[in-house]
Amino acid sequence: MKSQVNKSTCRICGSKFTRAGIGRHIKSCLDKHFQAMPKVKARQLYYLHIYASHNADYFLHILIKEKARLRDLDNFLRDIWVECCGHMSIFAYSGMYREISMQKKIHEIFKPGVILEYTYDFGEPTELTVKYVSKYAGRIKGNQKIMIVARNAQPIILCDECKRNPAEIICTQCQWEGEGWLCARCAEEHECGEEMYLPVVNSPRAGVCGYTGN
Repeated sequence: MKSQVNKSTCRICGSKFTRAGIGRHIKSCLDKHFQAMPKVKARQLYYLHIYASHNADYFLHILIKEKARLRDLDNFLRDIWVECCGHMSIFAYSGMYREISMQKKIHEIFKPGVILEYTYDFGEPTELTVKYVSKYAGRIKGNQKIMIVARNAQPIILCDECKRNPAEIICTQCQWEGEGWLCARCAEEHECGEEMYLPVVNSPRAGVCGYTGN
């Protein structure tokens, strides 16, 4: 399965960068953005880098309010990346496998060096890594607790059969053998049939369980 990774956009300034470059850019962009903000209006915001543990091409850079809870982060990840059938999920400290209460507040958990592992669904798990980067004095517009600073552009994955066109469909049967990403034309002739198909979506859970990105 060959893929092409497009540049992703910083939602603060609109600049585009590769996965390797956007993290460096965002830190610089946040430094400049929050320097001009009146301190009387500022609140503590935590900058987190979240990515798929087994494929870092799927990533998020976010700001989250210090008094938000892990449950808020869980709901956010479900909405944007993983929710399909109401499976269980947990956060745990990386390397310790000790579950953390969803009621814990962000400022009670994150400090320099802290990395969490997030697992959604224990039957067909989607695993994410959540890294603390830094914190800023600033504000998020409206009543939202989380702001997306950057999200990966959807990787272009070539069809496993023709090797030319972008995949639009995933055969959930064939993907267990490391194949099954199909363009629209090849999907029409694929022997497994439409009942095995899921759409290609911009999520590390693409092709898993019943996930459709909706």
